[in-house]
Amino acid sequence: MAIKFRKNAIKFLEKANLEDASKIAEKLNQLLTFVDEQGIIPFTELDIKKMRGNWEGFYRLRIGKIRIVFLVNIDSAEIEIYTIGTRGDIYKK
Repeated sequence: MAIKFRKNAIKFLEKANLEDASKIAEKLNQLLTFVDEQGIIPFTELDIKKMRGNWEGFYRLRIGKIRIVFLVNIDSAEIEIYTIGTRGDIYKK
């Protein structure tokens, strides 16, 4: 299982402070472990929700005021981090 980052997500991580970046890395490692070992998305353990509307098919991971929007593709064994941002700005495509 691998994690791929889109440009938007990489830009946010480059600008983020060290504390936020380490929290994001920790949560993504937990997500990767759950999906890799158990083959499930840990909705309750990591505060993940399925998204609706324009974001149908995506998932949202909440870390305080930071949101991570991602896709899980079991067939190709990868998690694609679509975007990372703060609560208000993240949902504007």
